[in-house]
Amino acid sequence: MPHFAPDIYTTPQVGKLLADEARVLAPLLSRCTGDHGLHLTTSAPAEPPAIPLLGHWATVRVAGKALGGDVIASGLEPLPFVDEAFGVVLLRHALETTSRQDNLLDEAIRVLAPGGMLAITGIHPVGLWSPWVARQSRGPRPRLTWPWWWSQRLVRDEFDLSVPRRVGSAWPRTGGTATGESLVGGGYLLVARKKRPAAVPLRPRAAVVPSPIPGTLASGARRNARETL
Repeated sequence: MPHFAPDIYTTPQVGKLLADEARVLAPLLSRCTGDHGLHLTTSAPAEPPAIPLLGHWATVRVAGKALGGDVIASGLEPLPFVDEAFGVVLLRHALETTSRQDNLLDEAIRVLAPGGMLAITGIHPVGLWSPWVARQSRGPRPRLTWPWWWSQRLVRDEFDLSVPRRVGSAWPRTGGTATGESLVGGGYLLVARKKRPAAVPLRPRAAVVPSPIPGTLASGARRNARETL
């Protein structure tokens, strides 16, 4: 009798995929700096990648209309962080489990500092993983999306993009050697950098310098001449 998981993100198959993603993510994000990073993830007990130059991670778990983890809030409201608060934002399968995909991406862009890195991972809708997800899911089914869709969104929002990568094994499995990038990998990974505002040079303004009073006589001589008259 087949075993159906109430949450596919807690299965060993997805756990293996998350480990494969972390193997590829770590070197791509190794130069990220800042005091804090934001880890938007699912219910999976996965740790964010270790980044030497980054201070701390805040982890927020996304599940439909609710947010959990380090922050307990409603997923229908803006993220409870100020603008440009994070040097890196990692959306780790979070866009698959939120009830408002575009809003969550907009919020991730808002809290990302200029020059910061945004990384998106997910299960690719084309391949052997997609029917496995449909068959295993009991409850809200993940919304699998194409990576090129998010690429177009980020280009429109003025991000510098790297080429999307396929990662992990071609089919859901629990064992075997660690897998990095693969042309037929079941997951995808997209990394982009938020552009800094363009520096506009200021135009120099001409300073008005008063011209000296014309004439050959000193001011004292002029005063004496008036007194004589």
